[in-house]
Amino acid sequence: MNATLKEKIDTYIARKHYRQINSVLLCKDNEIPVSCYYNGFDENSKNVVLSVAKSIMSICAGIALDKGLLQSLDEAIYQYIPEFGEGREPFHRMITIRHLLTMTSGIYWNGGVHYHCPMMKQLRDSDDWISHIADCAVVDIPGTRYNYKEWDVILLAKLLDKACGDMYDFINANLFKPLEIASTRWYKSPCGVYYSVGDGAEADNETKFQLTAVDMMKIGQLFLNGGRYGKAQIISGSYIQQAVSPLQCNPNYGFLWWVGEGQYGCRGYGGQSITVLPRENAVIVTQATPTDRGMGYFDVVEYCKDILLHP
Repeated sequence: MNATLKEKIDTYIARKHYRQINSVLLCKDNEIPVSCYYNGFDENSKNVVLSVAKSIMSICAGIALDKGLLQSLDEAIYQYIPEFGEGREPFHRMITIRHLLTMTSGIYWNGGVHYHCPMMKQLRDSDDWISHIADCAVVDIPGTRYNYKEWDVILLAKLLDKACGDMYDFINANLFKPLEIASTRWYKSPCGVYYSVGDGAEADNETKFQLTAVDMMKIGQLFLNGGRYGKAQIISGSYIQQAVSPLQCNPNYGFLWWVGEGQYGCRGYGGQSITVLPRENAVIVTQATPTDRGMGYFDVVEYCKDILLHP
């Protein structure tokens, strides 16, 4: 443990009064020189990760593609989700797996104020989530406009469930177990659709997907190391390269991974993040207790980057 770097991070977080931050980990050259835990958290404590799970679903799609369970990212989704081949919307048959991975399906979405989603409440009140989404208007030609939305991820979950037999079992067998991550099952709706952030009940965290900070670090290291973990190739380097390449319609997004100058990573509401720095051969992880303010703590990540570069 690098006591000097840890002290710098502890001091920074105390000075900023970031009382909701639970974990900050730094990895450099595949070693973790700094582990900072707060609020009673330690290396065994699990934290809800929320939309970090979207990036994990992208990994699932990549592994399924590697194994031939998906023939191409440009396959039309109606081949897996028949509701999108019924002609409810003229653009439905144009939507591909790639469009779901890049949030460019064109299906209408309004996240509401501070992403408090009235459209998600309407979905939860419906008896059939997939049919409900299929009844939504398509307002953009698929592939032309990025719009961050839950619809595309829910459809991807249904598609992967169909392609892989059971999406969670596939992720557990092909990602979590090889990475030695102990995960509880993801929430599945009454109509049989996986939704990784849970059922929406604020107090019911046991239905929300949780990981330790070390688990999140392993996912970052997996991408940093070109899809290898130990001696095993978990996912192809070619898929990773695509997943972290910027979109033409959004230079800050790839395949459910966020992309920036010299870095890429995963983000979850309220301060959950994995940031990969290829040039520095480093990964930074943050975890926090989400609040209505939706703090991202991106300044903490930037501060950690700075002390890695200038210890």
